Parts: sequence; C-alpha cells; structure tokens
Amino acid sequence: MVENELCTIEKFNNADFITVKACDLTYTFCSCGASLYSLYDGDNPLNLVLEDKDLFLKSTQYFGKTLGLVAGRLKTNFKIGDKEFKLKDSGENICLHGGDIKSLSFKNWKYEVKDRKNKIDLKFTISPRKGDEGFDGKVRINVIYSLSKKKNSFKIIFKVNVIEDSLINLSNHIYWNLSKDLTIDDYKLKFDAPKIGELDDRLLIVGTIKTPDYLRFKKKSMLKSHLDAADKTSVGTIDNTFLFNKDEGKKHTVTLENKNYKLTLKTDYPAFNIYADSSLSNVKFLNNKNLKARRGIALEPQLYDFDLDSIYFKKGEKYRHYIEYKIVRM
Repeated sequence: MVENELCTIEKFNNADFITVKACDLTYTFCSCGASLYSLYDGDNPLNLVLEDKDLFLKSTQYFGKTLGLVAGRLKTNFKIGDKEFKLKDSGENICLHGGDIKSLSFKNWKYEVKDRKNKIDLKFTISPRKGDEGFDGKVRINVIYSLSKKKNSFKIIFKVNVIEDSLINLSNHIYWNLSKDLTIDDYKLKFDAPKIGELDDRLLIVGTIKTPDYLRFKKKSMLKSHLDAADKTSVGTIDNTFLFNKDEGKKHTVTLENKNYKLTLKTDYPAFNIYADSSLSNVKFLNNKNLKARRGIALEPQLYDFDLDSIYFKKGEKYRHYIEYKIVRM
C-alpha cells in the first residue's frame, strides 16, 4: 500500500487501485481500463462494487470501465468512403466496445494525480498500438476524472490527440445502484430523447426510429413498468441507444433517483446508451449479497455509432467530450 496526501494506492495483479477523497465522497479508481472501481458516500456504495477485484479486472460486463476505442457495437467489416475496416469479431460479426477482452477497457493506463485549487484531477493516458483489434489509426487518449472538493460531483473529460485518421467513440460503463437496493425497479428516470437506434437481432443499430412509449422518459417515471415492457421484447431488458433532443443544444441532462439520492448526469454527447443489468450473472457485490436481476443501470453517453462519419476523425481534428455527475442526498 502506497499513501500520500492526495491518494492511497494498492497494487493488485499488475494494476493500481487509487483511492481519493473529495468533499464527502470516496473514489477508488483503477489503472486497468482507466476505470472507477467504487464510489462511496460514507459507508454507502453508489455504484455496483465487485467483491472480487480480479473479476473486476477481467469481467466483460465492463464494470466502471472506460469504453474504447469505440463504445457500443459495430459491424466487423464496413467501409467509410474508400477505406475498408476489418475489426475484431466479438461474436456474430460484431465488434463490441472496441474489441471485447482485448480492448482499452482491459489495458493498463498510465496516470497522474494532481491537486488543484477546487478539485483533484486524476489523468489517465494511453497510446494504443496501431492495428490493435483492427483499429489502424494512431491516437493518444487522455481520460481525466475531475473531482470537486466543494460539491459531491465529478466530471469525466475525454480528450484525444488524433495523430492519424481513426475511429473514436469513448464512454464509461459505471453501473449505478445508489443505496444497496435489491433492484432498481423503484428508481425514477428522466431525460428527453425523441429518437432511438433501431436494433436487429444482434443488437446492432440498423436505423433510427421514433422512441416507443415504453422507452420514453420525458417525464420522470419509475423504471419498473418500462423494464417489465422491455422484458417482453427480443432485447429482454433496456439496452438501447437514445438520441437527445437537438433543441437542447449541446448540454443534455439525465436524472436518476431513488428514495435516498438523486444523480444528475450532464453531457455534451448527442446520444447515450442505457443498459439495465438483467444478466443474472453469478457475481458477488459488496453492496448486497442477494443482488440478482435488475441490480444496476449503466448510463453511457457517447456519439451515435450508426452515423459512422461522426465517429471517424481525421488527423488533427479535435475530440473532446465530457460527462458530469452530481450526487445529492434526498
């Protein structure tokens, strides 16, 4: 264990777990996947925290991991203009989250912790090897977690130096469970997204359609009825990409709350994926030993993968996006 005035570092299986306190919150990050392992308010976990750290490092459920080079699902073979792409197959001719177990979510990132006047910044950096998982562009990626000292809030900033033309679409896969709840059925969700990606049987986006009623959350709504309706679809849960209302400009808001906390997410990304975990995978959490179906929800702001041009960046183009989270006790 390594300690200094800013953080505590625990080394585990070639990865570093970095614990930082800011305002009332205690964060533990991990160098593997530039990820958030746990987030606590006192002794209460706000996200799903795996009991087994080794499983956290390896799990393809992407708990708290940075997703990249491209979040979501892409065909393994496609063209943009005259350029052909052949990406790693994660199954059914789909490349998931940048290459599944060999993606950036499972690589060790370099990092540094800096003390600022009103915040603490944890900056992760990686330069993926050209050609990894079929992504042949050259980039340098910074993921910065900026932790407020004055409020229970933090921001994730994604910055990419595009050295050669490259596909890029970064996000984060935190699973929220705000109060050791057995399920998220009673959570209330609100955001404005009039359109969603139309899915085929592989969950690949094949078009853009009007958001169906069971996936509408323009008014604050309890999750249970929406999840019950999603159970009856071919997806079997909510695992959909939503397009924010363009009339909002570039500042979009999502709120998630239970009886104890309200989480407000703000982002400049134009879209986001929701995944309600109904996998029933045999995973033990520190939150509650009896967690099963509907145990957490991932809110993943991102670019819209169906529009390939929007995720293909030319040499010298800027890639900078953010996700901001604010936690308020109810």
